[in-house]
Amino acid sequence: MKETVTYLIKLKDVDDDIYITNRPSVNFPDIKYSTNRRDAKDFDGMDNAVIDMTKHTAIKKTVKESTEYEEVEYD
Repeated sequence: MKETVTYLIKLKDVDDDIYITNRPSVNFPDIKYSTNRRDAKDFDGMDNAVIDMTKHTAIKKTVKESTEYEEVEYD
């Protein structure tokens, strides 16, 4: 079974869940947000993103993939 771990980053201390939708860097430090979790950018922990984590929270996202085979009868 293949397992992939990534992280979503959301803003702390706000009433709604607000997720980061871009990958800020030294050259482009602006952070864009969305209230829709589907718009959130996946971070793998190895990114060179520049994010002040004292203002944000990381949410671990684990995706498990499995392949199953089943023999079937053909009429």
